[in-house]
Amino acid sequence: MTINTSTSRYEAPLLTIVVAAYNVEGYIEEALASVLGQPYGDAIRLVVVDDGSTDDTYAAVQAAIKRDGRRRVELIRQDNAGVSAARNRGLAAVTTPYVGFLDGDDIYLDGFSAAVIPQLADLAWDIIEYNVTIIDDDGRRLEDIKIVPAGSEGGKRMDDAGRRQFVDLFHTFVWARVFRTSLFDVASFPVARHYEDMAVMPSIYMRARSVFRISSPLLGYRRRFGSITQQASLRDIKDLRTNGLEALAQCGHSEAADFWLRVFNNNFERACHVGARVDRGSFREALDILFAMAADRREACSDQGRATPRHNAELGRLHLKVGVDRVVHLLKRMVKKALRRRLDRQARPRRHSIN
Repeated sequence: MTINTSTSRYEAPLLTIVVAAYNVEGYIEEALASVLGQPYGDAIRLVVVDDGSTDDTYAAVQAAIKRDGRRRVELIRQDNAGVSAARNRGLAAVTTPYVGFLDGDDIYLDGFSAAVIPQLADLAWDIIEYNVTIIDDDGRRLEDIKIVPAGSEGGKRMDDAGRRQFVDLFHTFVWARVFRTSLFDVASFPVARHYEDMAVMPSIYMRARSVFRISSPLLGYRRRFGSITQQASLRDIKDLRTNGLEALAQCGHSEAADFWLRVFNNNFERACHVGARVDRGSFREALDILFAMAADRREACSDQGRATPRHNAELGRLHLKVGVDRVVHLLKRMVKKALRRRLDRQARPRRHSIN
């Protein structure tokens, strides 16, 4: 793939951004403008999947397409089936060698295409990683998510050390990366499952042979209603257990057993965190699922001769860990109620773009 350095023009698109959109009329035009307004525009196309929105999301996307001259945006409409189904539908429409994912209320930051597109031109890298900035409704920076640790920038072969770095940090956000499209040939997103990124990303990293890391924040992740005290559901924990069981099934006696056991542990730790936040009526069942996950791990470690006194001690402390976490969660909820703080769940009105 060649580039005209004086005009930043490519002979053909290199990257498709799949945008899953559901009831984001107040954000979607800003999201699309953050792509369409980037340099290297000829190298990027968009596939927007409207996942059965009931607001003006579809009309907002049509307006963005009209402003773009109907050149770079494809719009697909489907009945509501969830973010995984929307991403899979978008993946099926990708014809470029690389693919990225953007949620309909997030944005790419200035400098995204200038940092990413030149790295795709030679088709050398399987994954491009970059850091992320969390933003509020008005785009104000709140904090950063470090996907790429300091000192790890640049291109590298994906080896055991690279996979260990991924699984140790376990930031599985699919929108924090650009991928060689063929990595998804056998790794579609599980439909109707929460924590779908945690299910897919480990397999992608096992298939990848190279990675290019960029330490700059290139994406703005929107914290719309976020709160550390929001309640979780039993479905979350059940889906995390499914992720964990799939990881344990990959262990066997392969050289990657340590990787997959760590993947399970990360899902297990997240399930413990979530379990402490379910409603009172579901807490007993949540604990049952957590203890079942603990038994899953104990059995897998025993089968592989990996069980240790330390593992058994960790399992013995499970009840205490979740109990303490739940007390902290409930105290935070009480403080918020006492201070009369409420989550802002008002939908943002549509903001028309001038792009």
